[in-house]
Amino acid sequence: MPNLLIKALAYVRGSLTSITRFKQAAMLCQYGSLRVVKKNGEVIIGDRTALWPGVKLSCIGTPAQKATLKIGARCSIGDRTEIHCSDSVSIGNEVIIAWDCNILDRDYHATDAGPEKTAPVVIGNRVWIGCRAIILKGIRIGDNAIVAAGSVVTKDVPPNTLVAGNPARVRKIVKGWRTSVQPTGT
Repeated sequence: MPNLLIKALAYVRGSLTSITRFKQAAMLCQYGSLRVVKKNGEVIIGDRTALWPGVKLSCIGTPAQKATLKIGARCSIGDRTEIHCSDSVSIGNEVIIAWDCNILDRDYHATDAGPEKTAPVVIGNRVWIGCRAIILKGIRIGDNAIVAAGSVVTKDVPPNTLVAGNPARVRKIVKGWRTSVQPTGT
């Protein structure tokens, strides 16, 4: 019973947050604190997404370029994960992002005397991102991919692959990380 009460309270908190902080209301499950930094941008989150304590969603565009952070339905974003968007970050449905991950579509600095560079980040459906992974600007992660813990993703990740390392490299092909239990026949 206590777990059910905690979950119900998390949905109430999340629903209130979605009404006041996001572009559209959603049935959101918010466990603990959530930091939302928003200026010249919009945050859209799908139903039944869980946000764990300490998550930071930063969506800061410019007057000329509105930023868009979109998170699909039935996702889970782990403790202290930070998503920084100044252009576009799009996360598909049923994505699991573990704790202490960073997803950035910007560098927060220029490597030369020019302006800061940004590039959209697109994460497909049913992607699993392990703890302390870093996803850099301009990356596309295909459906059903797995990013191993501690990986730094500097290049696109094909669908149905597991990547690991710094920089992350394809380690093997996977058929999807979701398992389904089939009933046995009698």
